[in-house]
Amino acid sequence: MDGGIKTYSVLVVEDDPENLKFLKTLLSRYFNVLVCRSEKEFFSSAISNRFDLILMDISLSGEKSGLKLIKSLREIPIFKTIPIICLSAHIAESDKMEALEAGANYYLRKPVENKILIDTIFNLIEQNYKRI
Repeated sequence: MDGGIKTYSVLVVEDDPENLKFLKTLLSRYFNVLVCRSEKEFFSSAISNRFDLILMDISLSGEKSGLKLIKSLREIPIFKTIPIICLSAHIAESDKMEALEAGANYYLRKPVENKILIDTIFNLIEQNYKRI
């Protein structure tokens, strides 16, 4: 986990400016990072860019929550296998189950240790490429 060559791309979907700034700064050490602040930006980025993983806040403001965005993505064939990590301040087990049922691969609660977040991202991307 030394940073090294950035071979993977991560799409971060987060509407809180401070969280987004932190995640972009942290993840940019290891990955090519695309960011989205809204549902509208999300669909534009999802269609026009290639990425290896989505890091999704489930409490987005706007018409669609992060969970609804995940459900929408999972209905599109080319996005069925892209790993999705939900990152949320929600601590109830039911929130985690709802995220997994929506199509997320993993659920992390905020605040999460940096190493755990980075390791989880790498592991899910590498597992996905082994399956393909």
